[in-house]
Amino acid sequence: MNLAQIGGEIQKRRVEAGLLQEHVARFAGLSRVTINQLENGTLKELGYTRLKSVMDILGLDIETVQPSGMRSALAVAARSVSTSYKDVLTPDMLAEMLRSGEAPEKFHPHLMALLDETPLSVVVKAVSEAATPEVPAKKIMKNLRLWAKQWYVCRTVW
Repeated sequence: MNLAQIGGEIQKRRVEAGLLQEHVARFAGLSRVTINQLENGTLKELGYTRLKSVMDILGLDIETVQPSGMRSALAVAARSVSTSYKDVLTPDMLAEMLRSGEAPEKFHPHLMALLDETPLSVVVKAVSEAATPEVPAKKIMKNLRLWAKQWYVCRTVW
């Protein structure tokens, strides 16, 4: 969620509460112009503390919202690591390999790309998506560490 979207929610809640921009500004220690720009999506930066004070006044919470491309980290990771290769790794195949710790040799380069090049935030989310009660994320992370050691990947976090 970006600042313009948050501003739209702030305006909606302010109007529902029957408050003027001037009221919210005064309560939060800001100018009415700042509140107006926030609500209209023209404010470039506000800062967490000031934004939180406005949201607290209106009873709003800042929630973590996933970027649209991250609805499925397994899908993002599989698509990303398949880009340079003839054989395509599907999200389901990736999940199974992560859980089992076993991968066909033709997919070793894909998994090396996962370990070396895929953003860690995507890898971590993909691990949590692949995890099951039978194969928890901790086990999948162990599989990743074993692959990293076996294939001498460059990224040192493993």
